[in-house]
Amino acid sequence: MPTKKPRLIVTLEADLYAKVKAISKTNGTTLSLAARDLIKEACEDIEDLGLVAMARERLKAGKGRWVKHDQAWK
Repeated sequence: MPTKKPRLIVTLEADLYAKVKAISKTNGTTLSLAARDLIKEACEDIEDLGLVAMARERLKAGKGRWVKHDQAWK
C-alpha cells in the first residue's frame, strides 16, 4: 500500500530491537508504530528539556519571576 508519508530505515542492535518488539507486542501495535511512538516521545522529552533550559535562563537574566499557583490563575 503506497503512502505519501516520509519513511525512515533504521538499523538497531539486537537488544534494542528486542525491546521495541516487546513494546509493540505489549501495546498490540506493529513494530513501525511502536518505533514511531518511541521517537515521538523522545522528541517531546528533548523539546521539554530545551524549554526548561530557556525558562531557567530567563529567570537568571531577570526576565521572569516565579509566581505562586493561585496568582497565575487570577
